[in-house]
Amino acid sequence: MLVKTSNKIDGAIAANDNIAGAVIADLKARHLKPIPLSGQDASPQGVQYILAGWQTGTVYKYVPDEAKAAAAAAVALIKGATPKTNGFRLNGKVKEPTLALPVVWITKANYTRLFTDHFLKKSDVCIGVYKQYCK
Repeated sequence: MLVKTSNKIDGAIAANDNIAGAVIADLKARHLKPIPLSGQDASPQGVQYILAGWQTGTVYKYVPDEAKAAAAAAVALIKGATPKTNGFRLNGKVKEPTLALPVVWITKANYTRLFTDHFLKKSDVCIGVYKQYCK
């Protein structure tokens, strides 16, 4: 995209923090400034890039909620019941029942939640050049 636009990108939506990291590496290699950039999975490197100002935020899914929902669905299926849903997603033109769980947008303002939720360790994020950005 940078080549086709002569380095004029206003923002990027990355499917996960690893892809956001690739975007950041390309921006840095071209000596460009940070752009609004999403990520997902709340990886240590993604959080480090958020703290350093290279990534805007990352999508975080609270694992205990996902595990409880998956277990409840498995139990329902074993018992021959229909798992709980709260909406649908289109699969082509077919509406597939879905249980959508809340997600949290992690930024500089709330990244410490990842530590209090025991999702990440501060010692995995606040190291090296990124230590200076940590609270």
